[in-house]
Parts: sequence; structure tokens; C-alpha cells
Amino acid sequence: MKTPLLALALVATVAASASAQTSGPAAGQPATIAPLYVPIFGVTAGIALPVGRVADDHAAGYALGGLVEYAVAGQPYALRGELLFQHFALKSGRTTGSDENLTSLGATLVFKTLQAPNTVTTANTFATAGIAVYHGTDLGTRPGANVGAGIEIPLTGFSATGEARVHLMLADGRPVITLPLTVGIRF
Repeated sequence: MKTPLLALALVATVAASASAQTSGPAAGQPATIAPLYVPIFGVTAGIALPVGRVADDHAAGYALGGLVEYAVAGQPYALRGELLFQHFALKSGRTTGSDENLTSLGATLVFKTLQAPNTVTTANTFATAGIAVYHGTDLGTRPGANVGAGIEIPLTGFSATGEARVHLMLADGRPVITLPLTVGIRF
């Protein structure tokens, strides 16, 4: 019985001396915690402009989206998962055809500009590039890609964003290209 108690006392002594030797902030300094992945949720809305194949029969429409973004504090990149719905009405005067809805579900890399430490900025810019699966009303389900740029304005408890992107859905014949211009909030 003395051996387990002696071993326990030895482990406690070694652990106490090891923790006393760890480096940390000086007395009176707050401890810093290693950055963790932090989820950011957001919603977007705006106008969507059709280009090429869709623009032949459809007018400008609207875009609605939702996103979850995972970022590490102090790092210039983040990974975003997003769902985007775009609606394009049939041009007036067209007697055949129907409205076109384009839905995409994808993953996007976000590259943010880093600010120097201890600087106060009113806006941050970012660039995006990603892949997605697109589904169009009359176009079927196909893979595609997107690129874009945006600006984020930090506010109290959330941030406002503005973003311009190009979405390219691979399709038979001409690809489907759209340009959603959106504003949103992230919290």
C-alpha cells in the first residue's frame, strides 16, 4: 500500500515542479490563449447579373445566401461553407421558357489582408476562390467554381460585408456564368 502512495506523491511533486518552470506572461500580464478555430455565421443578399447563356433569355435577378466561416485569429486565411440561391426572371416579351433558379453549395477559401499589430482599421479587404455543386432549374446539377473580392467593416458585435463574385457552372455547350453583388452581415 505504501508503494502506490509513494508513487502518487512522486508524480504530484514532479508535476508541481514542472508547472512552476513553464514560461508564461510576466506578473501582472494577462495570459494569452492559443488561437482556435472560430465559426462565423453570416447571411447575404443582393442582385445577381446573368452572363452569356442565362442572359440570353433572363433578366437580372436576386441572390440570397448563408455561410459558415472558420478562421484562426491572426491568420490571413479562412475556410467558408456556403449556400447561395440566385433567381433570374424570364425577360419580358419572351413567350417560351421559364424563370431560372440557380442554387449552389460549396467550399470557399477566403484570403484576408492582415493589419499590423496595434493598428485600428475601419475596413478589411479579402479575396475568395472556391468550388461548388450547382443546380439550375432547366440546367441540371453540375460542378463549378467561383472567385471574387470583398470588404468587411467591423462593427460592435458583428460585421458588415460587401462582395462581388463570378460563379461559373460547367454545362454542355456554353457555361453558365453569374455575377452576384451582395451585402451581408456576419456574427
